[in-house]
Amino acid sequence: MVSRRYRSGMIRTVAALFLLATATPAAADDAQLWLQGVVTGPIRGRLVTWIEVQPRLTDDASRVGQLFVRPALGVQLKGAQLLVGYMYGRFDPQGGAVRHEHRLWQQALVPIVGKPGQTQLISRTRLEQRLFEDSSDTGLRLRQWLRVQTPIAPGWQAIATTEAFFNLNDTDAGQRAGFDQWRNFVGVGHRLTPRLTVEGGYLNQWVNGRARDSVNHAISLTMLYRIG
Repeated sequence: MVSRRYRSGMIRTVAALFLLATATPAAADDAQLWLQGVVTGPIRGRLVTWIEVQPRLTDDASRVGQLFVRPALGVQLKGAQLLVGYMYGRFDPQGGAVRHEHRLWQQALVPIVGKPGQTQLISRTRLEQRLFEDSSDTGLRLRQWLRVQTPIAPGWQAIATTEAFFNLNDTDAGQRAGFDQWRNFVGVGHRLTPRLTVEGGYLNQWVNGRARDSVNHAISLTMLYRIG
């Protein structure tokens, strides 16, 4: 059982990172709405699947500026889940040309502290290979995500996440090696049924731009359905 002192320490650490990220000055802001639908679970033995669809409403949540479809297969081990997947991305910036991305990705999801129903700290490490249709280079990117979740009432939990993105090379698509972006989320989750969970809250995305940084303030809503 995780002590109250340790649990509050983890939550304070994530909260401090979140406040630091949201304090970024001299950045262009946008209000957005991120919607996410996920189907996941075992399909045979240790073999698991992950299917995700995520439209993002940008430009003051007035239009679908980004769309992602992310299927994956993997294996559930005793202390980790390993996935290999593909992602299709459509980027439609207001006043700009539409771009299409094809991405391969590999990730390890590892519970570090706690068990389901308790306070948990979970790590996700993801490596991506990004190829845009108007580019001949493959961009490499590393993402490190941490999530703290703790029960607050029967069927309810408080959630805080932080995720850092690092570009590993330069590409002719505009990617620059180095720190790319930082995302932080705070919200709640509610298990509607043994298979269906919804999560909602505030997500802050800080993007390290070429000429000017940008900060997106998003309402994030996720519906996750477990199979198997």
